[in-house]
Amino acid sequence: MAKGDSGAQMKQNTVGLLCYAGFWVTGIIFLVIEKKNRVIRFHAMQALVTFGILQIIWGIASTFGNPLVWGLGLGWGIFSPLLIAGFVVFGIFFAIWWILWAVLMYRTYHGRMYRVPWFGN
Repeated sequence: MAKGDSGAQMKQNTVGLLCYAGFWVTGIIFLVIEKKNRVIRFHAMQALVTFGILQIIWGIASTFGNPLVWGLGLGWGIFSPLLIAGFVVFGIFFAIWWILWAVLMYRTYHGRMYRVPWFGN
C-alpha cells in the first residue's frame, strides 16, 4: 500500500488503539515490536507512561491506605468516615482512569494525536 493510502492509515489507527487496550502492558509490547512508526511509538510510550504512573499511584495508595484503615484500628466497620472517604477517592480515581482510557482509544482510532497533560510530553 502507498504511504498515504487509507488502508495504511486505518492500520496505524487500529494499532494505535491497541497500544491503549491493555493499559501499560500493551504499551510495552508495541514499544518493543514497533521500531519505525513514530505515531505508534508515541501512543505506545504514552500508554506506558500514563497508565504505568496511574498503576503506581493506585499501588501506593492501596499499600498505605488499607493498613491505615484496618491495621491501625481506624476502621469502625462499614460506617467509618475514613473508609467512606477512601471509597469516594478510589471511585473518582477509577472513573478518571476509565474515562481517560476510553477517550485515548477513541481519539487514537479517529486519527487524532492527543497528548495527556503531564504524561504525554
